[in-house]
Parts: sequence; C-alpha cells; structure tokens
Amino acid sequence: MKKLIALAIICLLILGTVTACKKAENTSSAPKPASIDEIKTLGDIIALGNDDDQKAAYDSVYIYAFKFDDIYYRAICNIPQETFDTIIDLDVTEEDYDKKLNKIIAPIKIDKMEKLEDYKLSQYELDALVGKTGKDLFEAGWTSSGHNLEDMEFWLNYGPFEYTVVFDGKVEEKDYEDFDDEEDTKDLVIKSIEYSQVGDATNIETE
Repeated sequence: MKKLIALAIICLLILGTVTACKKAENTSSAPKPASIDEIKTLGDIIALGNDDDQKAAYDSVYIYAFKFDDIYYRAICNIPQETFDTIIDLDVTEEDYDKKLNKIIAPIKIDKMEKLEDYKLSQYELDALVGKTGKDLFEAGWTSSGHNLEDMEFWLNYGPFEYTVVFDGKVEEKDYEDFDDEEDTKDLVIKSIEYSQVGDATNIETE
C-alpha cells in the first residue's frame, strides 16, 4: 500500500504531533458507547474526545488509532479517492484545521476494528530475545526511534508498539554524534527488553 509523500508529511508534522497535544474536538453530546462494538463511524471515535489519538490517510484507506476503556484500538476505513484528495487539500496551518478534518472524516464507516493488544509482544516473547543481537532485531523488521547511549537504552518499534531494549556494551562519548542505531548495534547483545508505550499505531505497511 503506497502512502503518498504529501500526506506522510501531514501525518508526521500535524496529525501525529498536534493530536497528541491538542484534545480532539467533541462535537457530539451522545453518551459514551457501552462497548467497542457500538463504534461504527469515525465520528463515534471523535466523540470520545481522546487527546492522544493517531490518524493517517493512505491513498485508499484512513487509519484512526484510539483508546477505549484503557485499551488501544485501530479503525481501518476504506475511502474513495475524492475523500483522500479532500483531506490532503486542507490547509494544515489554518487554526480550524482539526474542525474541518473532523467534519470530513466523521461520516466515514469503519470497515475493520483491530485490538492493538493483539500485536503486543508478551514479556515471555521479549525475554526470548535476550541474548540475540541488534542485527537480529533490525532484520526482523524492528525500527529505532531513539536511544540513550549513556545507559545503552534504545527505543525500538515493532508493529504498533515501542519497546525499551538495553544492549550489553559501551559506546565512547566521542562516538555519540555519529552513532547509527541499526549499523552500530548489529553485533551488540541484548541484555534486557520490555514494553515501553504505543508507537506509530497508524503504520500498517509493515504488519
């Protein structure tokens, strides 16, 4: 599935960041759904008023990740080309951008609802990775979102979740600036690994 570059920029700079800082506008006075099964449209999700939702549009699919009763879900919706075009034609710098976006996507029906917990690795599965190398992780599709070289902590993503990986070893401070997470951990052995937080829950291309 091809994600257009223009929208990828929107997702990174606006939809991912702004929605994490600015509470979604709740345009409905309807009571909260009793169960996840009652959520049928993106408007139902918007009405929850969550402040940490994630949204992204692909060329024919709209993804909306959100929390309901302390559980993360991901709504997948098929959208026509004209809807996609309307979304990316919005001016993300306008103050009422969120309001305009919500008006467009609210009627969209949800085609598939995923419980993100189903993609989360158990501690048992994580412990099985101890002793493997950075090369093993990156070749299996893990990606990096940052590190703390002083403590050898790396924040690595797998599926929609981020995990804290501690490697055995040490990096000299003079090498910090040029450190490449994938290349320079390929021979380092995993000392410990545990769940950290939800990562990029709208990225369905690698799952």
